[in-house]
Amino acid sequence: MTKYKFMKLINKIFFCYFIVFCFPAHAYLDPGSFSIVLQSILTVVAGVVVTYKLWIYKIKDFLDKKKANIKTKIKSFKLKKKL
Repeated sequence: MTKYKFMKLINKIFFCYFIVFCFPAHAYLDPGSFSIVLQSILTVVAGVVVTYKLWIYKIKDFLDKKKANIKTKIKSFKLKKKL
């Protein structure tokens, strides 16, 4: 059994254990709890947006370099052809 399959089996066992032996928490949620949840959601959204923008800029930069490289090759080919 590979390590990956073993970890999947352990995860399934833990999941089944927590489903079968579920106990009520008897917890109190005060008004400050909502602000923590809201901050967490906003942090995740901001992280996703920043990561998306960084990836887009990297992809655009890569494609621009590739396009510029193709243009220089075409220009050099035309110059060689004229000579």
